[in-house]
Amino acid sequence: MKPVFILWGSQTGNAQNLAHTIGEALAGELSVEVHDMGSLDPEEIRGMERLLIVTSTYGDGEPPDNASEWMSFLKFGEELNLSHLQFAVIALGDPYYPHFCQAGKDFDEFLRQKGARALLPRLDCDRYYEEQYPEWVRELKSLLQTSL
Repeated sequence: MKPVFILWGSQTGNAQNLAHTIGEALAGELSVEVHDMGSLDPEEIRGMERLLIVTSTYGDGEPPDNASEWMSFLKFGEELNLSHLQFAVIALGDPYYPHFCQAGKDFDEFLRQKGARALLPRLDCDRYYEEQYPEWVRELKSLLQTSL
């Protein structure tokens, strides 16, 4: 069984911490690997079947530094076919900024454009993400378990 890959993009550590928390919640019945996006070559997406991206937004709507290479790869990879991939995105952001959760929105859009299929609608979280993600993760876990 191929693992569920959880990749995080984070400037301050919130997305990193959430990715590891979700990894722990999914572990047990599922094989899970949690990685810093900056530590994996984006080409590795070609071998993934299930992917969860947990990302914050930095600056003026950009991805965090460690996620920028993945964003460029997905945005500009014209020949990239990800029809084999199921994915989900959790975006963290501050609603007081005009580009609230923009990096997560962009990852979601670019994955869809390349043919990947969303397991769940993207979850956009604000500073109170600890209260917002648990039900979404329970639903994701149920979907992943039934798809095996």
